Amino acid sequence: MGLFDTVKLYDDVHLPEYPENAKPAGGIDWQTKGIDRPCMDTFRITADGRLLKEEWHAETVPPEDRPYASRDDVDEDDPRYYMGMMERIHDGWIERHEYHGRFEITHSFDSADLVVRYRVTFTHGRLENFERIQ
Repeated sequence: MGLFDTVKLYDDVHLPEYPENAKPAGGIDWQTKGIDRPCMDTFRITADGRLLKEEWHAETVPPEDRPYASRDDVDEDDPRYYMGMMERIHDGWIERHEYHGRFEITHSFDSADLVVRYRVTFTHGRLENFERIQ
């Protein structure tokens, strides 16, 4: 398994050979391990072919708002006390003007029988094309 990044597509992004009757491509999260080093970042591909990366910071969630910390049977010695202690706060998007290369995006639909994979090519920060490879 390991770490991966999420790629989101704006609604007007067209994917060639996209499966009929599948949820719209802009409404799902695609996974990739091919942009930089994967570390659970979120990227967006815009309708005009730009690659954006989400900027964010983390804030501490008070114990009373965590899923287990407020339970009577969980104290600070229990690892569950710390589950959900950090929250990712969205700060905006930055454009990856310099990105030059290829990466794959993958999504598994309701069953493992339908896995869709595309190779995405960017040249100097601009989308060149999508190529369906699975």
